[in-house]
Amino acid sequence: MDLICRFVRKDGEEVGESIDVFEGYLIVKSSDRFFGVPLSAVKEDGDALVIQDYDEEEAKKVGERWVEEKSKPVSLEELEQYGFGE
Repeated sequence: MDLICRFVRKDGEEVGESIDVFEGYLIVKSSDRFFGVPLSAVKEDGDALVIQDYDEEEAKKVGERWVEEKSKPVSLEELEQYGFGE
């Protein structure tokens, strides 16, 4: 099941868009915040993903950890490994 770049719904309402999988969580962008839902709480429903009940406090912490991890600066050596640079 492809989990990235899909609309995410909970209780029939759209809550955001899936943008990453991180440490066993689906990362969802909702407005200006990010949260992580355990993959065990994610089900496919046509073109969308549906999330079931989850711990919202834990989801917030996972989202904050994801932002910290993904916001780290990249070194020139890392860029060169991916073909960027000279």
